Amino acid sequence: MLNKWILAALAAFLSLGLGAQNLPDAKLVDASGKAVSTRSLVDGKTPFVVTFWASWCKPCQKELAALTEIAPDWEGDFPLRIYAVGVDDSRSLSRAKAMAASSDWPVTVLYDTNQEMMRTLNISSIPHVFVYDKNGKQVYSHTGYIPGDEEALLQKLLEAK
Repeated sequence: MLNKWILAALAAFLSLGLGAQNLPDAKLVDASGKAVSTRSLVDGKTPFVVTFWASWCKPCQKELAALTEIAPDWEGDFPLRIYAVGVDDSRSLSRAKAMAASSDWPVTVLYDTNQEMMRTLNISSIPHVFVYDKNGKQVYSHTGYIPGDEEALLQKLLEAK
């Protein structure tokens, strides 16, 4: 009897799609301070990446450098859309903005200074990267960075296309 209950609960869990969530509606800001709704990131045409970073996070900087290095190779497959969401608070935000402005990252940099989106997605450590399909459904999530992770990211983007 217990096995039947476990199977029924598992089936219900899978049918709800709890393993993959949609991009939450949150307010971010761009480098100029203009509000950007995360809903505007979904275009219905191409998948996209959202990666969370901070100016003090060395693995985040390595991940963004790796994305910069291989982005030209990716752009031939489909329009590449990467959003780097900075989570620096008001004390370190100016350093994060200066870092992003002086970089050649192939990303659109946005800021989550009150960490609303980070809390909504239940992110406890960075870097944390998500891949969303063209409709804003999460298809991949990964915490941390080691060299080579960007290849798995590319594969997930291609699968979400």
